[in-house]
Amino acid sequence: MKQILLAALCLMMAACANDSTNDKTTDVKVAKSENPSTYVLVHGGWCASWCWDFNKPALEAAGHKVFTFDLPGHGTNTTKDLTVVTLADHVNGLQEFINGIDGKVILVAHSMTGMVISQVAENIPEKIDKLVYFAAFLPQDGEAMTKFLMDDPWSQVSPLTTVVKENGLTTFNLTYARNLGFNTTPDDKFLFACQHLQDENPTMWSEPVHLSDKYMSVPKVYIHTLKDNCCSYDLQRRMIKFVPCVKEYYLDTDHCGMLSDVEGTNNILLDIARI
Repeated sequence: MKQILLAALCLMMAACANDSTNDKTTDVKVAKSENPSTYVLVHGGWCASWCWDFNKPALEAAGHKVFTFDLPGHGTNTTKDLTVVTLADHVNGLQEFINGIDGKVILVAHSMTGMVISQVAENIPEKIDKLVYFAAFLPQDGEAMTKFLMDDPWSQVSPLTTVVKENGLTTFNLTYARNLGFNTTPDDKFLFACQHLQDENPTMWSEPVHLSDKYMSVPKVYIHTLKDNCCSYDLQRRMIKFVPCVKEYYLDTDHCGMLSDVEGTNNILLDIARI
């Protein structure tokens, strides 16, 4: 079924195939930063580091170091089989990766991975310059992702949008993917995403984080997505009431703002280095 849907998408969007906006290697002209930072960009659920392909060049063109990280079982990271991966595996993998980088990092997470970077910041706060939550879950101590999913009446995440397979993994139902996560994404970027979406293990969704003042001491930034049907803007605002952020940004986009507004995302990420 996925192949049939992708074929239909390819036919409908053939005109986008040669669109220059789909060229990730297009020259990016931005001002060089006087004080370069190091970014670590982490994808959300059903994704991998490919979701940052259109943003990394702009940060690098400004002189920043940029790393993207595939969570265990995602993309090219085969250190753990996705069917048995846990929140602790994600935290440990990302933590080890950051410890291998010199100096502090600006740690950016999308969606579900807000849970992961929060626990990483608790464990190694001395390595984190800023935490950036891009339409991401922003937890307090003891909270699990399922709490947010149940507490968001505006979210369109439901049994219809994902299919549970025999091995316990969930896969995106492409029939609903457009309206769920890509409702403002241009056609060419939506096709790009559909060609890369993968299965996801929901086990970590019910696993709580354990946080203290160490986590709270790390400066946090939130990037709101105003037309988000996954993690609604209403939920985003409520989370920030309990976990304050030093600055908030706004994109008039769907859940995947890094694809639906590439330039806006790049400008925000560049500005965060100046905070």
